[in-house]
Amino acid sequence: MMLDPASTTISLLHPGEVHLWWYASPAIAPRVRRTYIDAVLRITLSRYVAMPPQALRFGRESRGRPFLLDVDGAPDFNLSDTEGGTVVAVARGLRVGIDLERMDRQPRVQALAKRYFGKDEATALASLDGEAARRAFLFAWTAKESSCKATGTGIYGWLDQWTFACDAIGSDPRLTQVPTDAAPLAAWQHRRVAPAEGYTAVLAAKGSIGSLSMYRSNEAQAIAAWAEHRVQSE
Repeated sequence: MMLDPASTTISLLHPGEVHLWWYASPAIAPRVRRTYIDAVLRITLSRYVAMPPQALRFGRESRGRPFLLDVDGAPDFNLSDTEGGTVVAVARGLRVGIDLERMDRQPRVQALAKRYFGKDEATALASLDGEAARRAFLFAWTAKESSCKATGTGIYGWLDQWTFACDAIGSDPRLTQVPTDAAPLAAWQHRRVAPAEGYTAVLAAKGSIGSLSMYRSNEAQAIAAWAEHRVQSE
């Protein structure tokens, strides 16, 4: 069974332009999820390059961040996946990171903030009541993780070096400090989006975001069925 090409081809991506692709994923068994996510990424990227999804090859930076091989002027990309949905960011002329979270998550806010956030951030969260603190934590976490994914460092040992103003509303994140390796602060832009009801996501970009467009794919069910068949046949 072959992975079908994307039903929509979007070959033109201008410098500074970012496209976000939302896939409302069905229930997928854990053993199938990696195959499903790989297929989602390949189908998304095939819209921008003159290659079928299964022909795409990937390299890895020194810290594991993937990039496309064999494509002149390949777009930058990043993916985030959680229960019920996957979002893929594709950009030209920018380093991008994306993080997606469900807004019904119930994290251990104070304990996690003390461990992973900057001191001022943890203090600000501690001053909020329960629901406001929970929302502010999720908004901060998505901003931090998307930034780490844009640089390719991973989150461990880096989350507290990206600091943001406390926000329980869900505005675009306001960056207050960056790691030395990611400086200068002024080079970074962050945008908050809600790809679907009950979800929040942050796009982090090093460079100036010229435009940001959201696309919602109707291919998730078909991709999930293909992934299930692929895993069963292995």
